[in-house]
Amino acid sequence: MSDKIRIGSRGSDLALWQANFFQEQLQLIDVESEIIIIKTTGDKIQHLSFDKIEGKGFFTKEIEESLLRDEIDIAIHSHKDLETSNPPGLTVAGVSYREDPSELLLIRKEIVDKSQFLNFKLGAVIGTSSARRKAQITAMRPDITIKDIRGNVLTRINKLRSGDFDAILLAYAGVHRLELDLNDLHVEKLDPRLFIPAPAQGVLAFQCRESDQKTIDVVKQLTHSDVADAVSIERGILSGFGGGCHIPIGVYAAPHADGFTVWATYGKEWEKFPARVRFDAAAKEDALSSFGALKNCAMPSQVFISRELGENNYFRRACDALGIKLTAQSLIETSTLSFEANSAEYDWLVFSSSAGVHSFFEQESKEKWFNKQFAVAGDATASALAAEGIEADFIGQGSDMEEVSLALAQSIGEARALFPSSKRSLASLQRALDASQCHIVVCYQTTPIHRAVETYDAYVFTSPSNVESFLEAGNNIPQGCRVVAIGPSTGAALQTLGVDHVDASIPSEPELIALLAVQNG
Repeated sequence: MSDKIRIGSRGSDLALWQANFFQEQLQLIDVESEIIIIKTTGDKIQHLSFDKIEGKGFFTKEIEESLLRDEIDIAIHSHKDLETSNPPGLTVAGVSYREDPSELLLIRKEIVDKSQFLNFKLGAVIGTSSARRKAQITAMRPDITIKDIRGNVLTRINKLRSGDFDAILLAYAGVHRLELDLNDLHVEKLDPRLFIPAPAQGVLAFQCRESDQKTIDVVKQLTHSDVADAVSIERGILSGFGGGCHIPIGVYAAPHADGFTVWATYGKEWEKFPARVRFDAAAKEDALSSFGALKNCAMPSQVFISRELGENNYFRRACDALGIKLTAQSLIETSTLSFEANSAEYDWLVFSSSAGVHSFFEQESKEKWFNKQFAVAGDATASALAAEGIEADFIGQGSDMEEVSLALAQSIGEARALFPSSKRSLASLQRALDASQCHIVVCYQTTPIHRAVETYDAYVFTSPSNVESFLEAGNNIPQGCRVVAIGPSTGAALQTLGVDHVDASIPSEPELIALLAVQNG
């Protein structure tokens, strides 16, 4: 290391943000530095899509060569751009904090359609050159057209604004760090458990020479060891696929008290429906072992799900791609109940289900309620409301209804709220609100359909009522079968009945597919 640490960086706005960030961290520990800009092959080549060049050193090769020639002391990389093995003589000595690893879906406002999944119109043109993004978004929305896009973050956003695309996908980290104004666009931040990011997305890698112990010691003062553990899992799984991003692989390791929950999506090519798994691991070695077992395990040959599904439904198409025989059959019937509600008495309408939306507006004129604010639990209910021409002001996300209720209470404040519900509602959404400001109106009921259900390798239950109907009809779940619950209330119904199961962390069909795999042994 020289007296002043020489930081190598690409010349893009985002790369310079990264270099300046590291320089500021050095200043906090009284270490002087300078930034040296290096042009890389990835900056020069603009005619190839990212799935042809990512993971091959196109954005790092020249910087790494400068390190080896002792022209710079350290390189600050977006960790997801690095190959999983360092060139001989170099090492990643540390990593930064982790910015939110989520993906951003940026949509031109005239293309927004909130009745559709991911909130853009049918047949939209989506800009991305990442194999990982292509695989996931076409699996979720097979109606779209994919179009490759290149350039830095601002260049890609401006191509969207000019109408070259209807929507584009970017990493949240880059957009957030550049503090870009996106007020003219519709912005969707995608849950990383649903739309799985690149391994190490949102993390900066601090790379230097293995022989430069002085620089390594400086970096160790700045590294985030907890982030390094998550990155080691994500990139360890990536390494098993050859270490490159030309294949459609995403991995996200979320830390918790007992280790990590890991989500992964992968395939051989982006045009094929991607596989998904979710599992828990205490450390890197456990994660790599679990992933290897799940990746190579036989999926269930026959699956029952307690929900009617359309032909183009994600869960159905995933089962087809995986060679799973699927039976999709609801075990409950929904019927509308008459009710009375005076719109003048309420400031908010709060829906916990799509059935509540449909049943309420079967009897109530939408015009009576257009001046109110609307809250929903989950994207599916938001889509049902959008189909009525109404945009939700609050969308509760996740399967933890206590957290959703607290967030709802914060949004509503002291306003009065009407909760159109089922006859058997658990009243989960209003738990954090004062009882005096809440009124429940029963607008529909569910009744069991007592059907005999054949024996399957796996069962997926989508509501507590479906669980009860299944067992009331005299059906049994054979020992050793995989049982998946869409959320904690459904899981609680199974637990009460003594049925071993796994709960989805988010109420989404990709998550349900991820939980079908069972580790061998």
